[in-house]
Amino acid sequence: MSKTADLKMRIDPELKESAAEVYRQWGLNLTDAVTIFLYQSVAEGGLPFALKKPGAVPLDWDNPHIVKIDAKAGHAILPAEWDVDEDSVYDKL
Repeated sequence: MSKTADLKMRIDPELKESAAEVYRQWGLNLTDAVTIFLYQSVAEGGLPFALKKPGAVPLDWDNPHIVKIDAKAGHAILPAEWDVDEDSVYDKL
């Protein structure tokens, strides 16, 4: 595939050099790295990695106090201990 489009961006010079050094270790230049990033973004249908706050602690999904979402069913799965008798009135609605 021929490269016919130009991509121009402004970036911090120190970040550019640091990234270039990382990719040089893999035998890549910044053009190669950006091209790989774009191909992977298209394949993933978005960013090819999860965005998260630096230093964030991953959720412990085994923790009974974590509300889980069932995307297929379209609702939340709540911990069993959250179920109380007073809520049974809503089950009949």
